Amino acid sequence: MRLRVKFVGIYALIFGSVLSVVGISLATLQRLERIRDTVDKGNSLLVQSRRVRELTKDIMIGAFAPESYANLKDVVYFDPFSAAIRNWKEEARRFQALFANFMDDPQLARMVARGLLGDEHETAMIMSRKAFARINGLVERVEILHATGLLGEEGLYARIQASSDDAMIALFDETRQTSYYLANSFESFLKYFVETLEQEAISVRADLVRSFIVVGLLTAFLATFITLVFSSRIVRRLRTVREAMRRVSAGDFSTPLAFDSADEFEELAGGFNLYMDALKANLAAMVSLARDAAESALAEERDADSGAKVEGAADRVLLSITDAALRDKATSTAQGCAVVRRREGSGFQGAGGGPGAELVALRGVMPIADNAELLSALASVGDDEPPRAFGAFLAGPLGVGGRRFGTLAVWSDAGPYNDLDLIRFSNYLEFASIVADNAAKYGELVELRNAEYLALQSQVQPHFLYNVLGGFAALNRLGERVPLENSIQALKKLLRYAVDHEDETTVEEELAFVESYFRLQKLRFQERLVWTIEATDAARALRIPKLVLQPLVENAVIHGIEEGDGSGFVAVAASVMDGRLLLDVRDDGAGFDASNSRRGVGLTNVERRLALARPGATVSVRSEPGRGTTARVEIPQARS
Repeated sequence: MRLRVKFVGIYALIFGSVLSVVGISLATLQRLERIRDTVDKGNSLLVQSRRVRELTKDIMIGAFAPESYANLKDVVYFDPFSAAIRNWKEEARRFQALFANFMDDPQLARMVARGLLGDEHETAMIMSRKAFARINGLVERVEILHATGLLGEEGLYARIQASSDDAMIALFDETRQTSYYLANSFESFLKYFVETLEQEAISVRADLVRSFIVVGLLTAFLATFITLVFSSRIVRRLRTVREAMRRVSAGDFSTPLAFDSADEFEELAGGFNLYMDALKANLAAMVSLARDAAESALAEERDADSGAKVEGAADRVLLSITDAALRDKATSTAQGCAVVRRREGSGFQGAGGGPGAELVALRGVMPIADNAELLSALASVGDDEPPRAFGAFLAGPLGVGGRRFGTLAVWSDAGPYNDLDLIRFSNYLEFASIVADNAAKYGELVELRNAEYLALQSQVQPHFLYNVLGGFAALNRLGERVPLENSIQALKKLLRYAVDHEDETTVEEELAFVESYFRLQKLRFQERLVWTIEATDAARALRIPKLVLQPLVENAVIHGIEEGDGSGFVAVAASVMDGRLLLDVRDDGAGFDASNSRRGVGLTNVERRLALARPGATVSVRSEPGRGTTARVEIPQARS
């Protein structure tokens, strides 16, 4: 089981326990709240019972002792007799509704089902039916007496006693029994119900506390037990890993790390063992060497872009190799390093280095034929014991295939190198050989690229001259001396721009060259040639390879005007969109089927030069028969 699953399991146990406690708490609190609501209903019912009893007393006083009622009104507030009867009737109905609601409460029903209030509840229901019948009968009789106008008259008690109407005579019995039910039966039962509900609430609270204690102790025990067991296993395995790493740091690769746990520790052991194997075959400390070699390559590229010769490139790479070997420790105790190579015609020469034993530090490229110790050490490579001048010495050929750059040597005053040192030096030597070989190949590619670029650029010039001189020949045949002289002067300016040694120019200068080219062609085609040149300010300041637009414009003039009978229009535009410079040349000539047409020398030349000078630049042509042609050059990350 994976560690993450185990941690999630422990978390789920604790979280589940907390949720259980929270759930029990919420459920208990809700139950307590419902019990409290039921208790409040019972208390309200007690208050209402006393209210009905007091109103019954007031009605009887007003009915049978009107003089006392009138006298009491002056001392204590009494409602008017008619209002008292109406309130008494409404409160009696409200009392019955509250009683029914209380007796039907779910909490009371649950306690009845549990047997806590079984007999009492049934007795209260039977009693309530009789009591409510008495109350309703009393209300009816009082309303009858009130309707006859007898209530409140003097001698009403004697008249009712002397009456032969049984219903009227029963008024006293109804009143007595109603008062009894309200004062004794209802109040005693309701108090008992309320007290039982409060005892139930106390019991529920006690159950909640016990649940908290049990669940909390159980959760704490399980969490502590599982955590201790789990953490002890992790600690033991971490100690095993620490011991394995200590052995590896001491150069011992003989004992692999093994866990049969089916978790991340088993994966860690597998990765650790793979790392030890990789450490024997690869050198990890190559960052500085790669950076130094890259900086040397960038320096060469800058030199190549500026047109300068790349001199000393190989020596700079060898210096970076020796500096990195000392800084990043090609061996654990490397004190000196040098690349030694035989100079043609005389002795040895070395590059880079540092002091070791009693040797003089080697810097730059210098002859070391007089350094007997180093020569002796190099001559003894392969012997079982290192030369006496060194505590430890390693050397190996620096090169790839048949190309050799010299011999890489490291030395130290310390004791013999261990297996890790041998592995690190071997890997370092292999990597350094690749870096030196790549640097040499890169220099060759730079020279080839410059040569190819110059050849392509020179290809544009004779092609351009061929077309312009053809126009001059036409003017000469026509005897146009003045236009011919003007054309020759314009050609001189164009040739000065074309043969300039700069490889790049600005868009504005290229557009000025195109404008001069149009004017030169205007002398030839007269009114047949119409052109426009538009460029945004952002585009004018950007730099581009020279003679990118001229071949496209020349194609537009040839195919759009020269091959036609009428006039022709050529539009040149330069703009910037999404960090890309867009150069468009559009004509309204006859057009052609772009999918079947072969690209001319001009387009192919522009494409190849852009591929060398600006990787990522594209040249596209859109043309349809009868609808003209549009050529677009897109140069990414154009720089000003």
